[in-house]
Amino acid sequence: MLWECITLLRDRGSRQARRFGHDREAVAIAARHRRCRAAWEPHLEAAKNLVLTAADTAPGRDTAVILGSGLCLDVPVEELCARFRRVLLVDVHHPRPARKLARNHPKLRLITADVTGMGETVARAAAAGRPLPDPTSPPEPLPGLRADFTISLNLASQLPIPFYKVLDGRVPAEALKRFGRGLIEAHFAWLEGLPGRVGLVCDRMWEEVDGDGAVVESRDALEGARPPVPDRAWIWDIAPRPEESHCYDRRNHVWGYLDFTAARRGTRAVGAGPQGT
Repeated sequence: MLWECITLLRDRGSRQARRFGHDREAVAIAARHRRCRAAWEPHLEAAKNLVLTAADTAPGRDTAVILGSGLCLDVPVEELCARFRRVLLVDVHHPRPARKLARNHPKLRLITADVTGMGETVARAAAAGRPLPDPTSPPEPLPGLRADFTISLNLASQLPIPFYKVLDGRVPAEALKRFGRGLIEAHFAWLEGLPGRVGLVCDRMWEEVDGDGAVVESRDALEGARPPVPDRAWIWDIAPRPEESHCYDRRNHVWGYLDFTAARRGTRAVGAGPQGT
């Protein structure tokens, strides 16, 4: 806990990052990774492998975009820099490890952006007591950018969470849930319309599992949004005992897409389907 406090004091984010807790979340993720490194490794390797497999099918080698780059734990930075002229890391908050990577790699660029496009609008609406805006028609988060390869990386299920933390108790629960589902659906629709090859890695289900392997509790990580059948699927042991509890492990079911646009439109190659657990 002391390490986390010191790290946060040294790495506060922008006004929006502080308001929605993005900087605190980055510190918490880094701390959990330090404690659960071995349990996380299969997930991180599966994510990196999917990123590179999808990147290899991009129509060009100019620009790659990583949405939700965060600490870059799941980003194969060296390999992407070898494949593309430039690699853009996009996040609402870039913690110190990401900034250090960018200093050491001339091909890396950091872009600070809220891919929901809703942060400031929601903050103003909440402060004024107005209804939440429609999340399904957000402003373009990266105007004018045309990439050969874009991937949303362990981001989709996380999009509503900062809003929940800020708006809980100020907005009716059902309206807040609809808003969260709308954010995720809007993200999927936006990805589908992007040029080049588009990939996706996202949580599909969150589970708590007891010592006998029985599921104690499960939750839809996408708030009712319905993605297509994935190309790959695996388990992320995100919080093995006793990280959160001595009674259960928490694990995420992760879905991955090599060509999200084709999956959404039902036009991917015959025989494509989920691989993994």
